[in-house]
Amino acid sequence: MRKVILSLFFCALNLVVLAQTEFKNLNYNDALAMAKAEDKMVFIDFYTDWCGPCKRMAKEVFPRKEIGDYLNSRYVCIQLNAEKDGKNLAKTLHVDAYPTFIVLDTTGHPLFRIVGGMDETRFINRMEENINPEFSPARVAERYASGERTPKVIEFYVSSLMRNGKYAEGIDVVEDYFNSLSNEQRMREENLFLYLRYTVDWNNDRAQFFIDHHDDFDGATKEKINKHFIFLYQNEIKRYFLGSIFQNKEFNDRQYQILKQKAILLPKEMLKELKPVFKLIEYSAVADYEKYIKTCIVEFDKLDIYKQELLIKNIARIINNMNYTSQRAVTKFARSQLNKRSSKAVVFTSKLLEELSQHQE
Repeated sequence: MRKVILSLFFCALNLVVLAQTEFKNLNYNDALAMAKAEDKMVFIDFYTDWCGPCKRMAKEVFPRKEIGDYLNSRYVCIQLNAEKDGKNLAKTLHVDAYPTFIVLDTTGHPLFRIVGGMDETRFINRMEENINPEFSPARVAERYASGERTPKVIEFYVSSLMRNGKYAEGIDVVEDYFNSLSNEQRMREENLFLYLRYTVDWNNDRAQFFIDHHDDFDGATKEKINKHFIFLYQNEIKRYFLGSIFQNKEFNDRQYQILKQKAILLPKEMLKELKPVFKLIEYSAVADYEKYIKTCIVEFDKLDIYKQELLIKNIARIINNMNYTSQRAVTKFARSQLNKRSSKAVVFTSKLLEELSQHQE
């Protein structure tokens, strides 16, 4: 039985390895030789030890099955540290930003490069538009102009527009396409890019459709749907929590109550973390700064570092509206936090104390 279990374990482990991108432990010349023997091209990932986007690509994108399937079947893949083992080649190929992905033929001639980190869908699209003539920017523009409105044409065309600084035109294409779809079409996996890449404002029509039909999308896309819902929710709650929605006089209690109700779709641990945030938002809404400060002091340690930093920023914004007692309470609280916070939060807290001292002089 033990042998059977071990056999199954190693089979499963092998499947995991095969599913992800297979970066060969080869030098540049050996990679070219292997590519020639296997009738493939060479894919080089130039990275550095300090590059954040490089680490995200290595951890979140290259291990994904769809990326592994795509790259392993077409390329001999290698990774080179542009400041160590790949330093000379990086200089020869004029690599000066990271990550940089370069595709070469078997003679070492560079065919194209892609710069920067991105998600798996965008990565494959960028590869395809360089290698597949039907998805080149010029060809996609022609196909769109001729009236073709397939999901892939829209996705590639909008991406090309955005990269060339034509943001407004790109959004117009997204909105026209979205409005032309039936509800059933809007929930197809092939159209998810409309939300995941081009919907960031909680209040626009696409976002509202996405939110209202959160549970109606295909189960296979659930992870992506949930992740983007969290992104949209955090973006919107930030406007309330940071206070910009009050500062710009955009607060609408009905919209806020709907936002609060939608929190039920969040993971339980995140919903729990939001309870003190809701309290603080509601005290801000009625300008009850005495209760706001008391709640802040009690609940502060329950917030994550990011929300703590936002809260300190917001307190700095409302100092002028506080009475003397509240300002004194904030001063005492801020001083007690100086040795506990992240370096960034310490900067904000120090600025807050400076402003408070000026108000209390």
